[in-house]
Amino acid sequence: MSSMTSKKLIMLELDIIASVDWKPEFGKKLKLMRGKVSRRALAQKVIDQYDYKVSQQYIQLLEHPEGNEKAPATVSFKLLRYLTEALNTNVYDLFGSPEIFASGT
Repeated sequence: MSSMTSKKLIMLELDIIASVDWKPEFGKKLKLMRGKVSRRALAQKVIDQYDYKVSQQYIQLLEHPEGNEKAPATVSFKLLRYLTEALNTNVYDLFGSPEIFASGT
């Protein structure tokens, strides 16, 4: 009999999440989402649109973290939101999560 693994999930408002444990598969997904947009252009768009400092080198570290001692173990969730929005997508796509809306009460 095979063992099944399960994960506990909770819903949180995105504005209260500070950082995410970064995994190589997230980097691969970010690179796919970036497509033909250069890292330099993406970094500049994040700086211009969101006034958030990020370099093309940092984006490269995010996309290729394996085997690089300078690669971050955690990444600012705010940066991930800005990167995905600058690519005309959203952070849900990066993590393969469904987008859930809650009406304000």
